[in-house]
Amino acid sequence: MKLLRSTGLVWLLLLALPGLTVAAAAETRTFLNLDHEFPTGDANGLFGPATHYPSTITVAGVPGTVTKVTATVIDLGSSSPDDIDMALVGPDGAQVMLMSDACGVSPSRFEEVTLTFDDAAPSFLSDNGPCASGQVSTFKPSNYENPELDDFSKEGGGPPPPYTNALSALAGGSPDGDWKLYVLDDNAAAIGFTFVGWALNLEVEPPPAPAPTIETVTVPGPSTTVPTPSPSPSKPVPRAAPAKTGKRAAALAKCKAKKTKGQRAKCRQKARQLPL
Repeated sequence: MKLLRSTGLVWLLLLALPGLTVAAAAETRTFLNLDHEFPTGDANGLFGPATHYPSTITVAGVPGTVTKVTATVIDLGSSSPDDIDMALVGPDGAQVMLMSDACGVSPSRFEEVTLTFDDAAPSFLSDNGPCASGQVSTFKPSNYENPELDDFSKEGGGPPPPYTNALSALAGGSPDGDWKLYVLDDNAAAIGFTFVGWALNLEVEPPPAPAPTIETVTVPGPSTTVPTPSPSPSKPVPRAAPAKTGKRAAALAKCKAKKTKGQRAKCRQKARQLPL
């Protein structure tokens, strides 16, 4: 028997990479800095840049793209909040003025205020105040200062203008890097500010799942068995006729000379036993 194999069927198989999962939805991550901040422009802490200028949150090892940024200042207090200038700078250098000349001048003081700045908030901080003490509220970035007078670089080497008023300017890049909060009091005539710390809230969209590896695999088809043809039955080979010697014919001729019929018959019988 002879075994024959088909040439095979070719299939395209998608082989998933190890760990491949369905892309996850965007998630919010919060990072905290609890440096206690107050002005350092003079010995009494009345004006000038904050204790940490900037106060920094370093993000590392977070893959994906930032889709939204909000910032929260914790337990902020001031006797003249109108003097507070506050800006957030992202790792790519985008600069957002969170608060400037808001909530009114002395005696519009407030205490233990926790403010979250969010582009999606329903309203801005009040320009002339007052802003209530003890509130935990969310506002849009609120800048009432003349843009020509906004300049952190004049106070302790902060970032120079221009500054945007939308936190969306900080989206679109990697979350990894230094996020810097610059806060200063621009008026020495009143007591400055204090706050416990601040939180950075990042909405991050994970990177897309890697494309699957496409590999071509040959899958053998079904085997087919066919019988080997049997050889045809052999035919007898004809024998060659023996060569004639003439002995039989000569003997038969002599038999004719015998006198009696019986002698002639006996002679022919012996003659037929001779080769031709």
